[in-house]
Amino acid sequence: MASTKQEVFILGPTATGKTELAMDCLRNFPLEIISVDSAQIYRHFDIGSAKLSRDDQIKYPHRLIDIIDPNQTYSAAQFINDYKKHKNEIYANGNSPLLVGGTMMYFNAIFNPMNDLPASTPESRAYVNNLLLEEGLQTLYEKLSNVDSVYAKKINASDTQRILRALEVFHLSGHPITFFHKNHTQPKENKGILKLALLPNDRVRLHERIALRVDRMLDDNFIEEVKNILKLYPDLDNSYPSIRCVGYKQIFLYLKNEITKTDLKDKIIFATRQLAKRQITWLRQMQQLEVIDPFDKNIKNIIKNKVARFLDYK
Repeated sequence: MASTKQEVFILGPTATGKTELAMDCLRNFPLEIISVDSAQIYRHFDIGSAKLSRDDQIKYPHRLIDIIDPNQTYSAAQFINDYKKHKNEIYANGNSPLLVGGTMMYFNAIFNPMNDLPASTPESRAYVNNLLLEEGLQTLYEKLSNVDSVYAKKINASDTQRILRALEVFHLSGHPITFFHKNHTQPKENKGILKLALLPNDRVRLHERIALRVDRMLDDNFIEEVKNILKLYPDLDNSYPSIRCVGYKQIFLYLKNEITKTDLKDKIIFATRQLAKRQITWLRQMQQLEVIDPFDKNIKNIIKNKVARFLDYK
């Protein structure tokens, strides 16, 4: 049976079938899911974040979804606190945690602890967003390179969200974001953790999956979902991390008449591909992964066998 101190992680880029694999694991093992998804944390962000239906959420409960409103912020440090709390609750239930998602910054924070970053404020968000409007992303990336070259090299020069957050941290504290890494703390060991990384060998097939997924979301009234969110939270704009989520940002811009409906789908697909590329880059920097091709026709059996051996589950 499962040890009370074992964890299973399923990590991977968007559209690689993580949720379906997690549900299959729940059907076969004494596990409980902790979501590792920076879009699914928001209430009302259902279609664009690919949440399970309400019925499926009852069958396959996910911790750390629908935990904050879109006009609130959530940090990697908050994720770590919540992860620890839920992990202990799962152990108390006699089960093991199954962490599933694609927010690599959260996964990374588990193994590379950070001191508490200064909290974002409406004023600090406005400050960095005004910089973006006035100076452009390339100039801001150059500024980040000047104040924190180590962090700048770790992220993509087109990663708006992380560039703005790093500059916001510098603005609030006077310190680069790498200052908050616990440089004298050894990264957490992987003992007792099975990390299953879904890394596709066929990038074309991943792009096809992404396109199909975007089509399905738009057919499922993704645009109406964003309209309703903006009615519920009329002050939301793209200075909030929620509205910078892939898909939500593009529909927000469409509703503000900044992009056309003709261009909308292509822009969401492009942004989703870029997200997947960043996720894959993060994954390739992680240690002690068991890499699996998500498009392998035997993927469910491969995962099932690895988890069974790890948990010593008969």
